[in-house]
Amino acid sequence: MKKKTREINIEEKKYVYVINQKYQQGVSEISLSISLKGLKNMTCTFNFCTWDDPISGSPLLVGVHLKNVLSGDTESFNLHYPRTVKRFILYGLGNGWNEKSRIEFNDGLEILSNMGYEVLWLKPGRDSCVN
Repeated sequence: MKKKTREINIEEKKYVYVINQKYQQGVSEISLSISLKGLKNMTCTFNFCTWDDPISGSPLLVGVHLKNVLSGDTESFNLHYPRTVKRFILYGLGNGWNEKSRIEFNDGLEILSNMGYEVLWLKPGRDSCVN
């Protein structure tokens, strides 16, 4: 499968991002790598590890409904949604990424939890991820 770099504009700046996935034995490892357009080596990367269904695929890539415990609402969530990517860009900028450096967040599900989402049900079996 060919990697597809996508563009997104946020606050008058152009960013590019790519989503990659590896899966084996019921586990999906996803990375979301973001950079300012023109600075592709200065990435902010988020890694996610979740279960993978052999028929429907990884829940974060095909879309799931996540409950936001802060608002009480259930929201449609998919890593391919531009609004989702925007939230991660803003999270990276607010947590140490300055667009001219590299930073990696190894537990994307923990970040989602910090954003108020119930994510425990997305975690694969114990010791399944190498993060």
